[in-house]
Amino acid sequence: MISVLIYEWRRLWSVRSTWIMSILYLGMAALLGAVPLYFDTGAKQSWQGLYSSSGNLLCVIMLSVIAAQTFGHEYRYGLIRLTFSEFPKRERVMIAKTIMLGVYVTLMTFLGWAVLGAIGASKPSRISTDVVGFSLSGNNIPHLWQIPIFGFAYCIIAMSVTVLTRNLALGVILPLLTATLVETLISGFSTLAKGRLDWLVHILPFNNGYAWLSGSTDMHLSGLVFASWAVGFYFLATLRLHVRDA
Repeated sequence: MISVLIYEWRRLWSVRSTWIMSILYLGMAALLGAVPLYFDTGAKQSWQGLYSSSGNLLCVIMLSVIAAQTFGHEYRYGLIRLTFSEFPKRERVMIAKTIMLGVYVTLMTFLGWAVLGAIGASKPSRISTDVVGFSLSGNNIPHLWQIPIFGFAYCIIAMSVTVLTRNLALGVILPLLTATLVETLISGFSTLAKGRLDWLVHILPFNNGYAWLSGSTDMHLSGLVFASWAVGFYFLATLRLHVRDA
């Protein structure tokens, strides 16, 4: 198992786009955190609100590109055959890539907080521990531990879609379109249908993910629904990975 983990770690950081998307992630988190501080919006920010900027969907999308590349890069260039030849036990490959993806998301989250901390320290007059602050990711400020979990769950879905479709681009685009467009349209149709589609709205993955992240009144149920989608996609991807058509 150690050899698979080392292999995946080296693969992750040998891909140039990993460095590019990591820089873009940090830049996006810095931009989202700095704009409210440097442009007076009339309300002071809190440290927790500032750090929550790294959990914004625009930042998570950057991480999802790397998640899709976890398998998509090897499928795209035909390297997956070499990987499975070197490590015939595919479940170990899946576990190793999942672990390294979790390490990567956690590492980038902490680096993002470090960048946001430096930004907050550069503008002490606009940030205070005595105010509630605000979040760009929802109505309420999430707990800091929720940010890497939300990012990891989103990335698990992106990685799983890539395995299911054998297509790197779809692993990025399908979760993004679902989160930003499809679920919005379904919610709109539910309103026009006078609530007859509310049951469908209540089981949508990313709507529930946002509700959990923003601390809604039924956040525990929303978190369970979001986690169920992530686990479900991961289970299907694991089954698909054992089909001998790599």
